[in-house]
Amino acid sequence: MVCQNRIYLIKQITATSVSGFLSLCAGLAFGFSAVLLPQLKKDENFPYDESYSSWIASVTPLSMVLGCLSAGSIIDGLGRKPGHIILAFSFTVSWLIQAFAKNNQVMLLGRFFTGICTGAIRPITLVYLGEIADPKYRGLMLFTPPLTLNAGIILNHALGGFVFWRTNSLVCGAPSMISIVLLLILKESPLWLISKGKIEEGVEIFKWFRGETDAAEKELKSILEKQKTKTSNVSMKDYLKKDFLKPLLISFFLAIASQCNGANVITFYAQDILEKLIPHDYDPFTLMITTDCVRLFAALVIFFFGNRFPRKISFLVCIFGASLLLCGLLGLLYSNFTKLKWLSVVLLIAYVALASATVTFAWSFVTELYPSKLRGTGSGVSAGIAYLLLSLMVKVTPGIISAFGVKILFFCFAAIATLNAIALFFLLPETSGRSLQEIEDGYDKKNIIISKL
Repeated sequence: MVCQNRIYLIKQITATSVSGFLSLCAGLAFGFSAVLLPQLKKDENFPYDESYSSWIASVTPLSMVLGCLSAGSIIDGLGRKPGHIILAFSFTVSWLIQAFAKNNQVMLLGRFFTGICTGAIRPITLVYLGEIADPKYRGLMLFTPPLTLNAGIILNHALGGFVFWRTNSLVCGAPSMISIVLLLILKESPLWLISKGKIEEGVEIFKWFRGETDAAEKELKSILEKQKTKTSNVSMKDYLKKDFLKPLLISFFLAIASQCNGANVITFYAQDILEKLIPHDYDPFTLMITTDCVRLFAALVIFFFGNRFPRKISFLVCIFGASLLLCGLLGLLYSNFTKLKWLSVVLLIAYVALASATVTFAWSFVTELYPSKLRGTGSGVSAGIAYLLLSLMVKVTPGIISAFGVKILFFCFAAIATLNAIALFFLLPETSGRSLQEIEDGYDKKNIIISKL
């Protein structure tokens, strides 16, 4: 029995690895602007215009919104596996556009299409992983995409220090081409098949992933019983029900937690921000790579240990901890203690670790909150809100730094994160160890405590 359980777990891990590999492509896109802009300024063969710099950086998160919304419709209509394949093809094309761009307009077009693909990755991969995973391991598997995303960021930043930006673009396109081959072995989500009335095929794949243990049989029975009362058609009334509106509200606060804490803004303007935030004794490029390694380390820690503690508690600890560390860093910089420059770097690294962990935890909740037939659309809308906030942050960051300074910007991040954490303390459910059907059923119970720890 133990051996059989391991076989089913290996199947889930394999599917997680194949699906999560696409997140590496998203990480490469996230990290590209931080190394692209400094190189474009020095490229004599590219007609660089300073007025395009913030747009080249911000057009990617802006177009992520379109990617999120379109992804939800694609995976709810065509299926989770076709969504993965379409995404991999699209990503390959977007990197080729950037690699051969001859002017700012074509570069913006390439960045725009890269953003659409990057935005689509979150709902496509997280929905799929959430639906195939055993509740005991679902948190672990939902932590995989952020892990590979952070690996992509550090890989691109490291490449930027050694290779030309056009070569960098071609290298970034390689993982998406590899993904196309790997995705051929991916099985469709059993929950999507069941929701579309393909009961027999869905049950077969569910048992292929999960086996026939008592827990799996109980969950499958609950899913099939609920399916009898559902229709595959979605109407406007479904979007006005509590089981959609409440997850949407929670997702809005999760979006604020993940995009307004400064972690992702640093990714887009790493060298410029770190040069202004930390004393000049430290090389900005070295600091950028260091913070990238810290983000990856935080993702690794969550991947291996995050599933051992209630996720809601871990999430809130990270938010409050990041805010306190950021306030400590800003206080040290304002006091101008020249003898404690090393401490500012230590506080920065600790802040980046907890802020990055906050982002990872926030994304892991999103797909678990929505009912099955609206999971793709709901996750897409939630991701769209998050990336709209990210686009806004990336677009206004240079102006705020120019007008008020980088310290004021990060003080605002600390204040927003703290207030947001208080709201999530009351709204966010604890999802660890609960099946998706149990979470969905919870919205229909009047006496359930949604903010249960």
